[in-house]
Amino acid sequence: MKTATSKTDLKAIFISLLAAIIFWVMNALNKDGYSQRMSFPLQFSYNDSLYIPTQPLPEKISVNVSGNGWNLLRKAFALDITPVKYSVEKPLKTKYLNTGSLADSLSEYIKDVKVNYVVADRFDLEFDRKVSKQFTVKVDSASIPLKERYVISSLINVNPRTVTLEGPESVLEGMGSVIYVKIPGKRLQDNFDDEIKLPISQNSLIKPSKDRVAVSFEVSELLK
Repeated sequence: MKTATSKTDLKAIFISLLAAIIFWVMNALNKDGYSQRMSFPLQFSYNDSLYIPTQPLPEKISVNVSGNGWNLLRKAFALDITPVKYSVEKPLKTKYLNTGSLADSLSEYIKDVKVNYVVADRFDLEFDRKVSKQFTVKVDSASIPLKERYVISSLINVNPRTVTLEGPESVLEGMGSVIYVKIPGKRLQDNFDDEIKLPISQNSLIKPSKDRVAVSFEVSELLK
């Protein structure tokens, strides 16, 4: 009997303690004045047919907010948060993200809590004009690996002979007007006919109309 009574008493104490904790938590969450750092997805709006960012745009923004405990809790566990839109009207003249303007936009975006400030002072932005430029494709004939006493005995055919690249104006202008491709492999003694990848794939900002060209030529042995 004493054992059963002790278990009943412990159960009652546990239930009372749990109820007290729940009451305390709910009462605390009903109060105002809490502050918390939260992250929101960020979506940039600009004319992407005319301009291109030359460095990655920030995907999130961290903000210090304050308000009712329940509201902050709901925001912290929200799963379907709509991205905050930030408009860039003059990309070439915009060098940083205006956190003051963004804080005002956030105040309209999350009305049930107060936006105190954006945590980062600034984000650098860098845009360039998006242009298209045509390049001539040539084979770097001086570097073709030929076996001793073998020579190229025909014209070097390249198809297509020109490709169009789209990307930042400053990058494309710095590339000149010719793209040279190199013939891979060991010393050749047979005719060559293969596709070669253009040496531009390392720059993710540049989009080519074609990323490969077909190259063919004949190889002959010099007679003694």
